[in-house]
Amino acid sequence: MNTTLDINRLGLLFRRFFIENKQRELTFWGITTVVFTLMHLAGSQEKSISVEMFLYISGFIFAARTFKIFNYTPGGMHYLLIPATHLEKLTTAILLSTFYYFVMVLITYSLGTIFGTTIGNFFFESNNPIVFALFNSIPDLYNNSHAPMSLLNKFILFAGIQSVFMLGSIYFKGNAVGKTFLAITAIAIVLGIIELLLLRITFGTYHIEGQMMNISIDSEHGFLSALDTVSTVFAYALIPFFWIVSYFRLKEKQV
Repeated sequence: MNTTLDINRLGLLFRRFFIENKQRELTFWGITTVVFTLMHLAGSQEKSISVEMFLYISGFIFAARTFKIFNYTPGGMHYLLIPATHLEKLTTAILLSTFYYFVMVLITYSLGTIFGTTIGNFFFESNNPIVFALFNSIPDLYNNSHAPMSLLNKFILFAGIQSVFMLGSIYFKGNAVGKTFLAITAIAIVLGIIELLLLRITFGTYHIEGQMMNISIDSEHGFLSALDTVSTVFAYALIPFFWIVSYFRLKEKQV
């Protein structure tokens, strides 16, 4: 018998989730479709940014509720006693919070786009085309080079956010969304200060103009390009890193 990862037990865990949450999931599918329909009633203008914000915000709320069962002691005890390994439970949580949720949003977005544009054309006597802006590569507003952000990159960013908040749902007991946000903010501030100090010590000159701080960096040798590549690889590696940390945190979880 496989005591690490068994497909049959994974299937039973998925079945258990959808049986227990069938009504909630159907309701959310319906609400999400209606939201996307309303977004597209006025036409087919670029709505990718709004859809992405909905995806990320609703997604991390979903991820932060993955292990909310530990907030209730009897429920947490029952969950730990389910005849499945910790790896199987975590794998199920990853597939549900990341892959299932992302696909669910894509499906409801497609349906909402079709319904919204069609209804809008009918009532407003317009002839707007059905455009799935979310699937198109758009300039990344957070990247100085304005490189296109493909659907795959959007998924990777989404998976990274989900991995952080899923870990928060295991680590924090109660109000996982708020506590995870505070932890992310604190870590970001500390890392930002450390990065600023390292840049000041390592590169060029440093001087104050009013309240502005300028740092001169010589990039003739492509150092910044290499640094950007390393940063990208590091960001991608964080996703499995948070999954691994979540696994060990789940193994040592006690109610």
